[in-house]
Amino acid sequence: MSKKQKYDFEFKLRLVTIILQGKDSICSLAKNEGLSKSNLQYWLRLYEYYGEQGLYGVAKKSFTKEEKVQIIQEYQASGLSLADTSVKHRISNPSVLLQWNKKFQRNGFAGLADNRGKPRKSDTINNKMTKKTTIPGINPAMSEVEKLRIEVEYLRAENDYLKKLEALAQSKQAKKKKP
Repeated sequence: MSKKQKYDFEFKLRLVTIILQGKDSICSLAKNEGLSKSNLQYWLRLYEYYGEQGLYGVAKKSFTKEEKVQIIQEYQASGLSLADTSVKHRISNPSVLLQWNKKFQRNGFAGLADNRGKPRKSDTINNKMTKKTTIPGINPAMSEVEKLRIEVEYLRAENDYLKKLEALAQSKQAKKKKP
């Protein structure tokens, strides 16, 4: 797999200027510079839509699922080309919009989720270590005072347990330090 080639602003501006001045055609210039014709056409559209600022690159790097759906629906309803819609919404490449459209057609809204990479470990750890919110022994039919009394007893027992656990951990640490 080849690494994606990135082109700097001056290079893009030079080629777009050559085309706009009529010094060379898109096909010929793309062939001479070793570029794809579609790249050159896309740069030209960016320049026409945003001016020189458009050649600096795409400002927005990621889109939410909701934004993707809105862009896809606009693309389908407006009759604009993939390239024109991509330029309008500053999508890095028309092929990105094409992939979104295919995924949306196949899997609907869920197909637009970004599933790249591994999930963060901290999220999975936090999900496993959620605090228990129900206290055993509390019945919905009890009065508020009874519920509070049971909750206080439960929290005191929990506090005592944690203190004992801390003391046990400290005593183990002390034993390790003694030779």
